[in-house]
Amino acid sequence: MKRAFSVDELKQTAPRLAVERRAVRFQDVDAAGIVFYPRVLEYFSDAYMVALKERGIDLPGMIAGGAIKLPLVHAEADYLLPLRFGDAVEVAVLAPKLGDTSFTVGYRVTTAGGIAAVGQTVHVCIDGARFVPCPLPDDLRSALGAAAPDGGSGAAPR
Repeated sequence: MKRAFSVDELKQTAPRLAVERRAVRFQDVDAAGIVFYPRVLEYFSDAYMVALKERGIDLPGMIAGGAIKLPLVHAEADYLLPLRFGDAVEVAVLAPKLGDTSFTVGYRVTTAGGIAAVGQTVHVCIDGARFVPCPLPDDLRSALGAAAPDGGSGAAPR
């Protein structure tokens, strides 16, 4: 699969949909004392949910309603610096690249030491009844198409 975002694009300052601030929790680290690699994908997902909610998209309601679904079809992360228990991190959701029936969201995780990880997820809009690709709804396209003027409000660390 061709990357929608290059690693360099993900590392650069770019329009952001949202920013979530959090601390690396004890249960996030492995025996080596660094974040267990799939936790970074969870950080991406949590920040993505914040971005949708801040833009008025009720993802739980959308999923429960069943008319459309937005399954993840690809996820990747590049780990650039170790993240350790107690580190304060900022997870930025970058303005997505939109297609007709899919979109790619970029992410950047930073800490006081610099950029710790970057990644991207690809989501496909599907008809909930037939499970075939369908066009992105206008409200979702609008919500995803505009980056926050302040780069996202960000949630308090948890």
